[in-house]
Amino acid sequence: MIGTETDVDLRVLGPVGAVRAGRPVALGGRRQRMVLAALLVAQGRMLPVDRLRELVWADGARVASRATLYGYVAGLRRVLEPEHAARRGDLIVHAGPGYALRLPPGRVDAERFTALVETGGAQLDRGRPVEAATTLDTALALWRGPAFADLGDVPFVLPAVARLEAARAAAVELRLTALLQAGRHAVLVGELEALVIEEPLRERGWELLATALYRAGRQGDALAVLRRARRTLAEQLGADPGPALRRIETAILHHDVTLAPAAGSAPARHRPRRPLAGRVLRVRRYAPGRPSP
Repeated sequence: MIGTETDVDLRVLGPVGAVRAGRPVALGGRRQRMVLAALLVAQGRMLPVDRLRELVWADGARVASRATLYGYVAGLRRVLEPEHAARRGDLIVHAGPGYALRLPPGRVDAERFTALVETGGAQLDRGRPVEAATTLDTALALWRGPAFADLGDVPFVLPAVARLEAARAAAVELRLTALLQAGRHAVLVGELEALVIEEPLRERGWELLATALYRAGRQGDALAVLRRARRTLAEQLGADPGPALRRIETAILHHDVTLAPAAGSAPARHRPRRPLAGRVLRVRRYAPGRPSP
């Protein structure tokens, strides 16, 4: 979303919001916020006026007139760029038969989150797990609740919500991987137990928990966790554990030396796939790989 310089920041990692010159601004009613959300999800692409009307009134209500939509666009311009309220804006621009959102890079919290996760992953790759964990803490602190929290039932935002929530879960796992590599296995057990309760179908959490327990000298508890994982996956998905969980179970049974506590400079073996640079909402899912961090 390349545009002119602006003091506006938009937020989707929680309720849809905006900050101008460091101060929150009121975005208006639900339909007006939906117009902004639709433009955000379009990621700088032009949305024809009629398509925008269909998206904003896709809840079964009678589609409003173009004049009503124009009123919402004008309302957003008044709060986001009041200097342009009486004419075409620089942020919400009239592009051909529709509208587009033009923002400089980094002006949406989801973009900053993606960039920080990338930085944290790179730091972990370079054997700097403590620094990586700090960066990932900063990334996760951008979240103020579920993505698009106030519009979570709107159909056109659901794919973006799913991508962002998956990326959030992956960032949590990456942070825990960094802390595990930094030798924090003993203090991480409780946090990892909470993680597998919250996200029981994400195998990476079980893998990290088993690794932390093993490194804390609790081989029996680590194997018990893997049995819980197997039972949970079978009951809820009708599936067996994936290759990573099976490998770590074998490694724990045989006291594989690769499970020994890693030095702080150990290179990372788990990180998210690289997100698409410069995109607001296109954050890729984390794909677990080898069994131990």
